[in-house]
Amino acid sequence: MPRGTPRLLPRLTALVVAFLAVLVVLPLCRLVLVVWQEGRADIAPMAGSDGLRTAVWHTVALAAAVTLAAVPIGVTMALVLRRSDLPGRPFWQVAVLVPVLVPDFVLGYSWTQAYARAGFTDTLLGLRWAGIQGPLGVWLVLVVNAAPLVYLVVAVGLAARTEPDLERAARVSGAGPATTLLTVTLRLALPGVAAAAVLVFVLTLGTFAIPQVLGAPAGFSTVTTRIYANLSLGGDPTSFIEAITLALLLVIVAAVCVAPADALLAPRLRAVRGADTQGIPALPGRRAVRRAEAFGLAGYLFLTVALPLTALVLSSVTRALGLPPTPGNWTLAHFREVLTPRTFQALGRSLGLAVVAATVLVLLGALVAVIERARSGRAAATLITLTLVLPGSTLAVGLLITYGRWLSGTLTLILLAYLAKLWAFAHRPIAGALDRLPPDEMHASRASGARALTAVRTVALRPLAPALLGAWLVCFLSALHEVTMSSLLYGPGTETFAVVVLNSQELGRIGPTAALSVVLSLLVTVPAVLLFLAVGRLRPRPSRPPEHLPLEVARVG
Repeated sequence: MPRGTPRLLPRLTALVVAFLAVLVVLPLCRLVLVVWQEGRADIAPMAGSDGLRTAVWHTVALAAAVTLAAVPIGVTMALVLRRSDLPGRPFWQVAVLVPVLVPDFVLGYSWTQAYARAGFTDTLLGLRWAGIQGPLGVWLVLVVNAAPLVYLVVAVGLAARTEPDLERAARVSGAGPATTLLTVTLRLALPGVAAAAVLVFVLTLGTFAIPQVLGAPAGFSTVTTRIYANLSLGGDPTSFIEAITLALLLVIVAAVCVAPADALLAPRLRAVRGADTQGIPALPGRRAVRRAEAFGLAGYLFLTVALPLTALVLSSVTRALGLPPTPGNWTLAHFREVLTPRTFQALGRSLGLAVVAATVLVLLGALVAVIERARSGRAAATLITLTLVLPGSTLAVGLLITYGRWLSGTLTLILLAYLAKLWAFAHRPIAGALDRLPPDEMHASRASGARALTAVRTVALRPLAPALLGAWLVCFLSALHEVTMSSLLYGPGTETFAVVVLNSQELGRIGPTAALSVVLSLLVTVPAVLLFLAVGRLRPRPSRPPEHLPLEVARVG
């Protein structure tokens, strides 16, 4: 460890603990205190109300149902896309992640434009789904939104834990594809599958946008939509106490799910070898199967992503609801209607908040990645990871109660909410890259007389650049389209762009809402693609031996 670092670590740890106390611990403690002091007498009657029990039941049942459907879909995608002989594999690896880039409430709204009454399929084919706005529609869109997350977690686990040689040995020994899959591949990937299931369940408990867009119009309420509705009744003390109580309930359920899972799965999720992203080599006689898998992926993505987004774009340029989306009915009037000075002000606020939040979060994430190298900083790193699964509505209510007297309705309060919720998004990529950084180079640089900042700039910054830029990108995009906390914390003149879209949808403005959704999706997708390409160029490429050398010489060299 470089000289001076042992004395610096306690100070850095104290700084991180202070940030955690301000952003997370104190707001949660304030929630408990307010409920205990002002709502004790109302808790029993509140718990007995039919509406609250229904919302809780809907939330738990929805989370379980989404997990049961999203996990098999995500695991299937991970298994299919790890085969190097899949036609168009690089394209499909990117395409399955599109639902992650599209804001979740935009994805939900696009489904109404595709499959609801007077939607795309109804106008062109006379086919519509009456239940799209209701529990079944909420469940299905949440599954589509969660499946890429499962794919990412399981794909990383497959790359780092599974052994292709074991699979080949099983096949050579006479085991069929199904037996090899069940007894070798899935058993090694099981910790990643279990972690993905827990993550999807907990995140679904706290989801707000899709239930609000698809469920609220049909009277389907969840805990998060009920919190939103209660806080909208600003003058009703009972509704406010109920919102706080429900927020704490979400924390308790999330903690009960995450704490045991983290204790059991975390040791087994550590990589046992370097991740292999090249895929499993082709097997003879499987070309027809791979083509069928590619067609299956294409059909799934067409129905769940491509068709809804196409319907959204066509709704934004079609003159009126119910008209065929043909070129003769196209117009830019909806874009001219919504792109007003007020909308641009909201867009500027969103971009400013996203840039500031992403920059601060990268600094905080790097700080925690450094201090967790010492034993005293590991608890802080664990707590930051747990803030990721805290429902956004809970953090928003806690921050509102704690700092609302001074910051209510300000952008500063929204920024604090972003920092509290998204800290883990910055920490994990940087910590992973720091784990792979050879310490000898830093030691050699300091031993040669370089100052600490010079050593970091010349030795560590270059290999860490992809992780730093990737963490900044994830935080920027997440903050840009965040709506759960923003919708609870904004005030007059502090609406974010995502809140403007949500408010337009709640007013039933079909064309203008579609236009706003298209603009927001472009705002998220274009920077994501550009920065993804930048990260790819910064990532070091493995060196290859010269082609003219014999293989034995290349290996020795």
